Amino acid sequence: MSFESDQVLALVDEGLGNSCYLVDLGDGRALVVDQPRDLRATRVAVSSRNLRIVFAADTHLHADFLSGAVQLAHDDGAVMLASARGRRELPHRALGDGEEVDLGGLAITAVSTPGHTDEHLSYLLRDGRTPVGVFTGGH
Repeated sequence: MSFESDQVLALVDEGLGNSCYLVDLGDGRALVVDQPRDLRATRVAVSSRNLRIVFAADTHLHADFLSGAVQLAHDDGAVMLASARGRRELPHRALGDGEEVDLGGLAITAVSTPGHTDEHLSYLLRDGRTPVGVFTGGH
């Protein structure tokens, strides 16, 4: 797969002060990072690109808004990815530092980046061995 910069779409909510990212995985599937509870902008972007959300990753427990990852897991069957250190009591794939998730051609690696929160993760997006992006999730 050859990753193109237009495969990542930033969905910015100025009022909330959050940026959510939609990643086109290149095969009709998508990853969403730091989805707020309001899914409307994501639903429009997914529909316009003919995508299906299969992964929903949170960089950290958000004290300032509710995560929409839980809703995406429920409605779309998306696999929720989150820090193992967050001790979430809901179905998710708990990730520790250095753990990799195969996205089917692309991969993300969880990088422990405590500071914003103790359990904070950043995600390194790679196309094969080539880094193509990083999602830090800090405000």
